[in-house]
Amino acid sequence: MLNVEAPRAAVWLAELKAHLRIEDAGEDALLAGLLRAATESVEQGIGQLLVAREVEQTGQVRGDGLRLLVGPAIDLVALWEQADDGNWVPVDPALARVEGGWRLRLDGLAEGAEVRARYRAGIGAGPGDVPQALRQAVVRLAAHAHAWRDSVEAPAMPLSVRQLLAGYRVRRLGKVG
Repeated sequence: MLNVEAPRAAVWLAELKAHLRIEDAGEDALLAGLLRAATESVEQGIGQLLVAREVEQTGQVRGDGLRLLVGPAIDLVALWEQADDGNWVPVDPALARVEGGWRLRLDGLAEGAEVRARYRAGIGAGPGDVPQALRQAVVRLAAHAHAWRDSVEAPAMPLSVRQLLAGYRVRRLGKVG
């Protein structure tokens, strides 16, 4: 099971309006929606959350930890282990720590134990903490969506956006052999 809080825009509305040279508030609701959609698309494109939010993930302990599906993880909020009777029992957070943004090390929990972890993940705490290249990708993608909003034949993600994302894509290797 995986639950992720809804995305928050990685760019302030004023930045997109300046880029589009829009001064009035008539399209603010539309533009805010485009920013959220562009943020989500960029997150999917790089495999990382831009602005930190809570994630809840259930999985089995493998080795001495849990591979996190959403990241980069910042910190652990809460941890539970499923008891034999099916109830979720709190686990002392001192037994766990985030490693490398994509793994939760769990000391003292048995291999195969079912756990539920709630953690915060994201590149930055707010839009000002997101790297400029990713902010620019969100602005350009939202502007692209604004320009093509009435078209049924909108072109794919612009090359300039894909180039901005290229260095931020997470590459994860599975087990070899």
